[in-house]
Amino acid sequence: MTVNFTPLLKRLAAKGVKPNTTAAREWFRKKVRDTRINRQKLMNATDRAASMPRTGFMYCYSYDPKHKKKLEYYDEFPLIFVVEPAKGGFIGINLHYVSPRNRIMIMDALTRITTDKKYNSQTKLAMSYNILKSLSKYNMIQPCLKRYLYSQVKSNFVKIDANEWDIAIFLPVQKFRKAPASQVWSESARRS
Repeated sequence: MTVNFTPLLKRLAAKGVKPNTTAAREWFRKKVRDTRINRQKLMNATDRAASMPRTGFMYCYSYDPKHKKKLEYYDEFPLIFVVEPAKGGFIGINLHYVSPRNRIMIMDALTRITTDKKYNSQTKLAMSYNILKSLSKYNMIQPCLKRYLYSQVKSNFVKIDANEWDIAIFLPVQKFRKAPASQVWSESARRS
């Protein structure tokens, strides 16, 4: 079974709300509460599977941190934008580390650096660490920046197309260990 966001996108269009806007995010936030999408459905989306992530695109995947015993908490199911390669892996913005409300503000900042305004499967963020540091919401993004090792990735990467970013940021699929999401979000807010 693959994840199909088309019905939500059609309902959004029928309401006259444009994707990738604050109004769209608020609309999606309400709709996602009623949508039954879980981690397993996302991972079964074989038509979206990728063996390697590419810079600027959004992905979700299963992850088992190498040094999890030393970590205060961690997310086993990251939702990330790839920022840039790093030795043995990559740096990513894991949006699960901030509350849904803060994800909206981060997405507003990130959509300013998209490669185009088509919001389709080719749209990505013009991403690098230096570009991120220049964004007005960098302080809010900083707690989301994480290094991921390819050796610890436990699934394919599932690509989330740009026209579905607004939906994906509200899906309740984070899988934190050692702390509840509310604690993670609170600590991220304090560090911003």
